[in-house]
This record gives sequence, structure tokens and C-alpha cells, in this order.
Amino acid sequence: MHLFKIIIYFIFSTTIGLSQNGKIKEIFSQKILTEDFYQQNTSFPIVTGTDGKYAIIMDSLGYYGIGSGQSPYPVLIGWENDLEEFELKVSVRLKNEAESFVIQKLQGQTGQIIGLILKYNPDTQEGLIFETNSVRQYRLSHLKNGKLKSITDNWIFTENLRRNEKNDITIRVKNNLYEFYINDKFEFHDNLERIKSYLMAGKFGFYLGANTQVQIDYIYISALKEYNGVNKLFNLSEEDAQKLIEEQESIKNQLKEEKENAINELEEVIQILENQLKYSNQIIDSLRKEIDKYEPFKDLIKENGNFMHTLTKDLKLQLEKNNILKNTNKTLSDSIESLIEKQEEFKLEYLRVLDSMIEQNDTINEK
Repeated sequence: MHLFKIIIYFIFSTTIGLSQNGKIKEIFSQKILTEDFYQQNTSFPIVTGTDGKYAIIMDSLGYYGIGSGQSPYPVLIGWENDLEEFELKVSVRLKNEAESFVIQKLQGQTGQIIGLILKYNPDTQEGLIFETNSVRQYRLSHLKNGKLKSITDNWIFTENLRRNEKNDITIRVKNNLYEFYINDKFEFHDNLERIKSYLMAGKFGFYLGANTQVQIDYIYISALKEYNGVNKLFNLSEEDAQKLIEEQESIKNQLKEEKENAINELEEVIQILENQLKYSNQIIDSLRKEIDKYEPFKDLIKENGNFMHTLTKDLKLQLEKNNILKNTNKTLSDSIESLIEKQEEFKLEYLRVLDSMIEQNDTINEK
């Protein structure tokens, strides 16, 4: 019997031990955001209203105080975030409850509520909210279409939460697996693969229930070693930051030098263009002088409508006349040649007739 109890105890202890170990083994070594509120930070809203809502950094005491008034109050951290896998650590302390824990439990009250907003998309108004309350309960909800849908089947009681004291909450996210720790004790994990399309990188923040006042002592956000996104600069050491400043100064000087060189080149181009413009003006002046030489022909051009047309027309007529004369000359030349030929023929004929008459006369004389 004693051995049976030992075996049962061993099995029970082993089961609890395994349940307290998370499945995410990776180390989130890059400190992306480390805020202890000992100085003002514009990423955290400062609000003072007449409706009981407020948000203020008490840098002299090192905490961020938020109050909701009589209605729920979300406060989003105002820095760009591209983290989908991260480790979030937050220390929260709700204001002491005036009513006893037993009465609140018996009456089904939740008391004050402080929630941590994860991956909130302002455009779609979707995200996750992990809430804890004054009666040592927690729940995880999916915010969609302005409504909270519980993922953990409403509120769950846990011994790990402390009432009227500070509570340290750690949330680790890797490959759609979410793990939750309260005061360094593993609480639960959930694979949210089913809603991953709604949960992209988004804003972090706080969600207060009605009539809640909370003190945030710190908020730390870390990423995996391989992370190289927009928030990597938050993790720079003083030495790295100095190197970055020197690199930026070098780039600034280089850009300044390139700008000066560009200005000099531009001035040279302007000088060349001015010289070309001057030369063009000289050509224009020269052309104007040439135009002035033809000023006397201006009236002739106006009278005849188009001087060139007139000249062309006259030239055409003259050429036509020349062609006629050439043709006439050719005709006359041909006629003269014809007359000369006929004259020659006449002479020959005349000589033949004359010879014939002489021969006849000689014949008569002989008789």
C-alpha cells in the first residue's frame, strides 16, 4: 500500500512537472523594448480626462499609472511593431480591493481587470487580450468585430495570482503557440493555428475593465536572436549605438559632400547653358541684321502676296519664252538649211539645162 502511494505520487508529480514546462524552448535573447518608466517615453500615451480616465508616467517613482473610470479603457503603445514571435514580460499591480475576496467570489464579481493586448490590428480591430482580475482569475480572448470571444472558456481561477500585490506576467509566442506564465509559474499554453490568419504582427497595449486602477512597473519585449526587423535598434548597446551614430555622421558628411559636388556641377551646367544662350542671341542678332537687308523688298512682298511666288512665276514665264524662241530659232534654222539645199539643187538643175542647150546649139552649127 505504501509502495502504491509512492508510485501514485511519483506519477502525479511527474505529470505536474511536465505540465509546468512550456513547449517553447527557444531563448528570446534580443531585448527589443525595455521600459522601467524612470523617464518619460512618448510611445506610452499621457491622458488626463474629466471622466476618470487617465494615463501618466510617474518617472520619479518608476511606474505607469492607468485608470479607466466607469467604462472599459484600452491604451495602445505607440511604437511600430513587426514582431510575430516574441516574449512579453509585464509587472502589474491592481489597486487594493476594498471588498473582501470571499464576498466577491460568492457574488460572482471579477473585481478590477487588467488585460494585456497582443497583436492588435487597428484596421481590422482584431487581436488577443490576456486578462487577469482581482479575484485571482485569468482568461484569454479573441477580439473580433468589437466583441470578445473567450478562448479559455471564460474566467479560470489560479493560485499563482496574488491579490492586492504585484504580479509578473510572461507571454511567449512561437509558431502560433502561445505560453502564459504568472509569477514565473507556467499556467497554460494554446495553439492558435486556427485563427492565425487574424493574428499578424500588431500593436501591444493594456486593456482595463471598468472602475480599474493599475500600476505598470515595467514592460519588456524580447525577440529571437535571428530577428532583424524594424525594432532591432532598440537592442543596441552603448558601443553599437555610438558606432551607429558615427556611421550616420559619416553618411551625413558624405551626403553633404555629394550635395556640394552636385551643386558645383549644376552651376557649371548653368554656365554652359548661359554661354550657349549668349551665342544663340548673337546668331539671332546676326539673322536680324540679314533680315534688315531685305527690308526694301517688304512692300513688294506685301503687294504681290508672296515675293518668292512672284519670282518663281516670272522665271517660269521667262523660261517658257526662251523655249519658244529656241524652238523658233530651230525652225528658222531648219528653213534656212532647206532653202540652201533647194538653192543648190536649183543651181545644179540650171547648169544641167544650160549644158543641154549648149550641146544642141553645137549640133545645129555642125549641120
